[in-house]
Amino acid sequence: MKVATLETDILNVAKKVKEGLEAAEGDAVKVAAFLENNSTEITSLASLAGPGAAKATQTGLGILNTVIAAVKGAGDAASANGLSVSFDSAEIAEVKAVIAAIEKL
Repeated sequence: MKVATLETDILNVAKKVKEGLEAAEGDAVKVAAFLENNSTEITSLASLAGPGAAKATQTGLGILNTVIAAVKGAGDAASANGLSVSFDSAEIAEVKAVIAAIEKL
């Protein structure tokens, strides 16, 4: 799943939730029905704000720090010749865990 597709899907679900709540206009019965009928999407959105999101952010920052260190270490050669960055098995496992979590959404 591409990140852009995931972002679009998340935005579409969020818009649907917003529209449904706006359509209810304070009617508790309508709100309850909307929440019940859209519980899967709402649960998926909520999971993005929970521990899974924190782990994905932590993993992303760790990978970014590895890349930053490599670019700084290579200096101007990185700009001229490109740069390959290696990740250890722990970093690969963290990325795979994030991928699995995203694919469950």
